[in-house]
Amino acid sequence: MLRLGRLPDYGLVIATVFVDAEGLLTTRDVVQRSKIPIATVRKLLKYMVDAGLLNSFRGNKGGYKLACPASEISVADIIQAIDGPISLTDCTGIHPDNRCSLEATCPLAHKWCEVNKEIVEKLQSVSIKEITA
Repeated sequence: MLRLGRLPDYGLVIATVFVDAEGLLTTRDVVQRSKIPIATVRKLLKYMVDAGLLNSFRGNKGGYKLACPASEISVADIIQAIDGPISLTDCTGIHPDNRCSLEATCPLAHKWCEVNKEIVEKLQSVSIKEITA
């Protein structure tokens, strides 16, 4: 089964909280709107700030907001900010240090690369704004 992990799934939920938000959202605002535990929200907000998807502002009136319009942030951007490169198998060339021992003789390696590329392109074509509509 091909499956999205819990953290990137929660990351997408958190990202959608920001889509129609006006002004800054605090960590508590995100927790209340997403119903995701605070420790997980903090971790995911940090990943998204580090990836340049969210801007963080400190202080009493601080909080978070999208770094660019929601229509410019893709589902792939969120997944990659949390999980790193999207890769169906070890032989897709994304993780060169974690290659399959059969890669050199495997008849499927090239096809897996093609399939992976198509999936990534599709995820890049869907914005977080679109998934909230």
